[in-house]
Amino acid sequence: MATKDEYVQPVLSTEQVLNELQDCSPLQVSKQLINMELHDRRDSLDVMAQIYDEFDQGGNVTDELVKPLLLNMCDGLLSIKKLGLKNRGITATRLVNEIDSFDYFSATETDKDQWLEKQRLDADTAAHNDDKGNYIRDKKEAAPGTPDSYMEDVGKKTTYTKAYFASQQEKQEKLRVYSELEVNDKGERKQLRRNSREYNTELEAKGLNAVERTYNADHNLPLKHLFDEYKSSKALSVGDLRDAAGSADNFDIISQKLNKIKLDSSWTDLKLKRDTLKTKPKLTSAEKQTLASLEAHVNDATWNKALAREAEARTAVEAHLNMKVADKLLADSKLMKGAATDAGKRAKDELVDSGVGELIILVVKTVSFELKDMLQNGITHGTDCSSSLEAFGFRMKRALRYITTNLLNIGLGSFKDAAANFVKYLLNAIVNMFVGILKKALKVITEGFNAILASIKILMGDSSPAEKADAITKLLATTVVTYIGFAFEESVLGFINKLPFGDVLSDAVMVMFTGIASTIVVWLLDKMDLFSVKDEKRAARVKEIFDMRILQVKENTDAFETAALQTLANNKLQFRLIAESMSQAIADEKNVNCSVYAMADFMKIELEIKTTDDFMTLLGSQEPLLVS
Repeated sequence: MATKDEYVQPVLSTEQVLNELQDCSPLQVSKQLINMELHDRRDSLDVMAQIYDEFDQGGNVTDELVKPLLLNMCDGLLSIKKLGLKNRGITATRLVNEIDSFDYFSATETDKDQWLEKQRLDADTAAHNDDKGNYIRDKKEAAPGTPDSYMEDVGKKTTYTKAYFASQQEKQEKLRVYSELEVNDKGERKQLRRNSREYNTELEAKGLNAVERTYNADHNLPLKHLFDEYKSSKALSVGDLRDAAGSADNFDIISQKLNKIKLDSSWTDLKLKRDTLKTKPKLTSAEKQTLASLEAHVNDATWNKALAREAEARTAVEAHLNMKVADKLLADSKLMKGAATDAGKRAKDELVDSGVGELIILVVKTVSFELKDMLQNGITHGTDCSSSLEAFGFRMKRALRYITTNLLNIGLGSFKDAAANFVKYLLNAIVNMFVGILKKALKVITEGFNAILASIKILMGDSSPAEKADAITKLLATTVVTYIGFAFEESVLGFINKLPFGDVLSDAVMVMFTGIASTIVVWLLDKMDLFSVKDEKRAARVKEIFDMRILQVKENTDAFETAALQTLANNKLQFRLIAESMSQAIADEKNVNCSVYAMADFMKIELEIKTTDDFMTLLGSQEPLLVS
C-alpha cells in the first residue's frame, strides 16, 4: 500500500514564499505567485483513482502468502524439542514480524502461539488423567486385598431382573419374558424363559438350543467399557463407575446366546467389529465363527434397537457420573485444592519459559533494528553524532535504554498471562473430571480460552464493528485450524515417526502443517472480505488523505497570503519613495535620470538608452526620419 507521504503536497512557509519573491519586481510578482507550487496540481480524481487501486490490487502475494509460508517452515525447524526455543514462544515468524515492525515509539507486548498453547493444554490434560490400573472382572483375577468395588456387581443384575419380571409377566407365566432388544425377521419380539433343568430338557426334545431361549440381564455399556472410557477422571472412583454401570437404565434382558456373543463389548464396538470382519479379505477360523454368529443372531432390526438403547444408556450413565463429579467438587475441598495447586505450578513454569522467550525477542529485535539501520543508512544516521564511534555508542545506549524500559512491560505481560493460564489450567483440571458430551462441551471453553480472551480484547478496542468482526473471525479460524491439525496428528505423523529421527521431526512437521494451513485460511478470508472491511478502510483512507491535503492547502494559502501582502506592501513603499524622489527632482528642475534609473531597476526593466552616447549610437543606427 502506498505510504501517506506519496499524497503529501509541497508545504510552503512564509519565509519560502518571501525568498521566492525577493528578487521579483512588482511586474513579476503575480507571475511568480502563479508559478509557485501553492498546492498539489494533481487532480483530486487522480488521487481517488490511486487510492482505489491500492485496495483493488491488494498487497503483494509474496508478502501476503509466500513469505508467511516460508516462515512457517522455519517455525517447524525452530520447534524441534532439542532446541528448546518453541517452549519459550520463539518462532521465525514472530522474530521476523517483530524486527520488521520495530520502532522505538511502541511498547513491547507478550504474544501467544496457538500451536504451543494447544500442546501445553494437551500436556496438562494428560497430567490430570487418573491411574486406576487395569480392569479386573472378578475375584479370581484380583490381587489379594483388592476391594470388592473393583468387581462387577452381580446383585444389581438380579435386582433388575426381578423388577423386569414383575412389570412384564402375567402371574400365570412367571417363567416367561420377552427380549428387550431381539426381534425376528417378522418383527416379533423374541420370547425367553428362565433357565431350568426341566425347560432345557423340553427344548432339547424339540431340537431347540436352550442357550438361545433362556434370558440374561446384560449391560448395554459393560463395566469394562465404562472403566476404559471414564477411568481418567480423578473425581470418579471405580465404585462410582460400578454404580453407574449397575443402574437400571444400563440393563436389558436379552438371550443368553446374544450375551455370550457380546461379552464385554458395547453394541457400537460389536457392530464395528462385524463391519471390519466383513471387509477383511482373509479371516481366521475364530473370526469366521464370530462373524457367522453375528450374522445368524443379530438382524438389522435388532441392531437398530440395540444401538438406540445404548445411546439412551450412555446419556443416563454420563448424567449419573457428572452429577457425582459435581457433588464431589462441592463437598471435597481437597479435590479443588489439588486442582488449584497443579494449575499454579504449571502457570509458574510457563511464566519462566515465556519470560525468557520474551526477553530474547526484545533483545534480538532491538539489536537487529540498529544493525539494519546502520547497514542501510550509515552509522551516524538519525543520531546527530559527528563520528562513527560516537554514533555507535549512542545506538547501543539507545537500545539498552529501550530494553530496560520495556522489561517492565514484559514482566506485566507475563504476569497477566500467568494469571490467565492459572484460570485456564484450573478450568481444564475441573473439566477433565467430567465425562461424555458435557466434558466435550466444556473442553471448547478451555481449549478456546486464549481465543476468547483475545476476542474480548478486540471487542473492547477502538476499531470499527466490521474490523472487530473480521479480526475475531480470523482469530477463531486460526484457532480451529490449529485444533483440527492436532485432531489429525496421528494420521499425518504416523509415517514420519517410522523414519530415522522421526521423533525429532514430528513436532516440526506439525508446526509447518498447522502454520501453513492457518496462513492460507487467513489469506483467503482477507480476499473474501466477509465484513466489507476493505471498503471501510478505503473510505477511511480517502478521508485521511483529503483531510491532510485540505490542511496543507490551507497552510500554503495562509503562507501565500502573508508573504504576498508583505511583498506588495514593501513594493508599494519602495515605489512611493522613488516616485517622490522623481517628483522632487522635477519640481527643483534637477536631473531626474537617477530617479528614472532607480525606477527601471525596481521594475526590472532593461533600459537601452542610459547616456548621451547611447542616444547618439541609436540615432546613427536608425533610418533618417523625414518630417514634411
